[in-house]
Amino acid sequence: MHLFKLTMIYLTAIIACTFLLMMEVPTITVSILLSIYIFGLIMFPQYNIALWSNNISKIDRFVTKNRTKPTFAYPYAVAHESLEEQKLGLQKMLNKYKQPIVQHNYRSVLAALNKDFEGALAEAKQIPKEPIRSYNIAHTEVFLGNIDAAKALIPKLTKPWMPHAIEGLIAYEQHDLRTFEKESEAAIAKARGIQKHVLFYTFKGRKEHFMVK
Repeated sequence: MHLFKLTMIYLTAIIACTFLLMMEVPTITVSILLSIYIFGLIMFPQYNIALWSNNISKIDRFVTKNRTKPTFAYPYAVAHESLEEQKLGLQKMLNKYKQPIVQHNYRSVLAALNKDFEGALAEAKQIPKEPIRSYNIAHTEVFLGNIDAAKALIPKLTKPWMPHAIEGLIAYEQHDLRTFEKESEAAIAKARGIQKHVLFYTFKGRKEHFMVK
């Protein structure tokens, strides 16, 4: 956010708070109103882009701007950097966030990038929450060649983009370009925010690789 705009937001907040306090509005009420004001003008636009935006260019600008933060290092690397940088981005996430769901999720992804698919599957099975657990398991089963096992998990993939992402990956492994394009486009269309960004650039890379096979 530009410095001038940020300065004006805080200046307006200070003036408004001073006025409300002069009017003997309770301090707790002023604090609540200030929090809502700051969240609405500063935090909400960022959450909106990260979680709900449907605009790839806008999401990518946001990710690029925040690429030095652990949360965005991996999405940025997927879009703009090498496989090694993607691994480093995942490691930054693992170093920063110690929650079991984060640890097992990103350890699974990291193992898959290292082509340790058995290790990826073992980590995926320890993810404590659905549907991300079944998604990661299905994702890894495809790389292991267990297509039927992956397809059996599709009914558990309750996020709208997930079944299409798995079907797209299966089509990629089976060299079925038409189905790959159909399913990958559907997955991207149904995802939002950072997830949309990661899917877009992941499938873009796979399609480029597909064309040179």
